[in-house]
Amino acid sequence: MRTLLFIPLLLLVACVGPRVEGIRSRDLEQAALALEQNLRAIAGHDVDAYLSQYLDSPDLIVASADSLRRGYLMFAEARRASTDWPDTLIAGDPTLVWIAPGVVWAAFEYGGVVGADTARGWSERLFVKTQYGWKIAVTGMMERN
Repeated sequence: MRTLLFIPLLLLVACVGPRVEGIRSRDLEQAALALEQNLRAIAGHDVDAYLSQYLDSPDLIVASADSLRRGYLMFAEARRASTDWPDTLIAGDPTLVWIAPGVVWAAFEYGGVVGADTARGWSERLFVKTQYGWKIAVTGMMERN
């Protein structure tokens, strides 16, 4: 009896496995492109392109070492009001991790110069696939000395 149950399960896994791998590969590729666009918007000080990459939702999460904020509107207002863009941005090779279909986490080491100040640390993004393309649902930054 166990053998009779095992064979259909094995066939199901064999058929679904390649499909899942295709979804995983495509999601990782598309999220990598979305991350590149995000970094280009930062380097180019393009606030509209930058904000268009974030999930326009009260559920957007923005985390830093000293705060956790929710919501796109406050995030967008603060970004539009600020002139703090890095004069130089150096982003290391990103690590992308497929979480589930339509969900990819990315992290990268960064270095930036804003005026006379320098900063470096790790930044992370959680990308979700929406009807409008890949959007950042969670963003975080951890500065280090």
